Amino acid sequence: MCGLIFAFDRTRDSATLAHAAKRVLKRLAHRGPDASGLLTGPGYLLGHRRLSIVDLGASIQPMQDPSGRYVLVYNGEIYNYQQLRANLAACWDFHTKGDTEVLLAGIITEGTGFLAQAEGMWSFAFWDRREETLLLARDRMGKKPLYYQATNSGCMVASELPALLGLLTEAPGEDLDSTAAFLRYGYQLPGFTAYQGIKEVLPGHWLTWSPRTRTVTSPYWTLPIGGFTGTPAAAREQLATLMTEAVERRLVADVEVGAFLSGGIDSSIVVALTTRMAATPPKTFTIGFAEAAFDERQYAAMVARHLGTDHYADVLGPLDPDQLKQLVLHHVGQPFGDSSILPTALVSRVAARQVKVVLSGDGGDELFCGYQRYLGRNLLRWYSRLPRFLRRSTELLIRTIPEPMAHHSRSFLKKAH
Repeated sequence: MCGLIFAFDRTRDSATLAHAAKRVLKRLAHRGPDASGLLTGPGYLLGHRRLSIVDLGASIQPMQDPSGRYVLVYNGEIYNYQQLRANLAACWDFHTKGDTEVLLAGIITEGTGFLAQAEGMWSFAFWDRREETLLLARDRMGKKPLYYQATNSGCMVASELPALLGLLTEAPGEDLDSTAAFLRYGYQLPGFTAYQGIKEVLPGHWLTWSPRTRTVTSPYWTLPIGGFTGTPAAAREQLATLMTEAVERRLVADVEVGAFLSGGIDSSIVVALTTRMAATPPKTFTIGFAEAAFDERQYAAMVARHLGTDHYADVLGPLDPDQLKQLVLHHVGQPFGDSSILPTALVSRVAARQVKVVLSGDGGDELFCGYQRYLGRNLLRWYSRLPRFLRRSTELLIRTIPEPMAHHSRSFLKKAH
């Protein structure tokens, strides 16, 4: 995890702009404690906070090409960077061993078409000094954040909303449409934020801006939709191959890699594959709850014993309003409806004492329909097959019983509602 900023503003002198940038970079220190870099020019600047994972002593950012025309600040990892580096070797003389220069070389030599080849999680700002043109882009699933405010005269970019707000000269107003969306869905709609005029780069998209032309955005990737035509056995084999390759690529690092372990299917599979590939047993990390109904530490400990990992666990105590305020205001920067931010922050703190990088099973429930609400849809399928008079009677019966407060996983009645 790294942090990046970009600013173009000719209404402020370079010293004032640089002072604001240094203050913001200090605020982003939690995203990159290993190094800080700032490059300034007439009316613009690029800044970076680095968490060193690959090519620890080099790959310093902001990174410039040999001519000094192009500058890159980048947050994330490109897992197949070694293959891409080999492909680019004929047209680029590499001076570092990391993925940052691979991304810089790929954009310069192949343009935005290079993004479709990059596998990983990342966001970046790429500045053409001569043409005064900015290119922003974000990974396919939007794992790495990137926010911006763009006008005809200026553009501000940052990895976090609070950092972006620190670059502005005036506080933005509330976006009432986004507030309505948040109250309806529990989150702002993709591409929007709680603030007027401040947006996020969409996942799988690139965006260009310059002071002379309007903002242009375009997808470089869309999720292919289609059925699987093979047999169940072929599907299982392909899934096992893809999972193994995915974990193997994420283990490419010059630092120790650990893993979050909840004891569930997704994280247990990731840890099992990591254990198989790692030279030494990986460190695993679990967060538990004081309430027995939500505590899954026993399952994580069971998997850790079976796989022989070096296991660490902690317990989330009573809700601390100050801790929640710190997370939301200082890092998220806008209304946030996912309470899992607290245990995630705590398990990250536990892991940070031991390692710099962790793998997780996040996304497994979304991709493989693992949430309990999907079982509720199974009930709906059976319900829809009932004769109309039985459906009406069943609905009336269920509605007479108050919906319980229990979690979906522990309540058939919740699923029925």
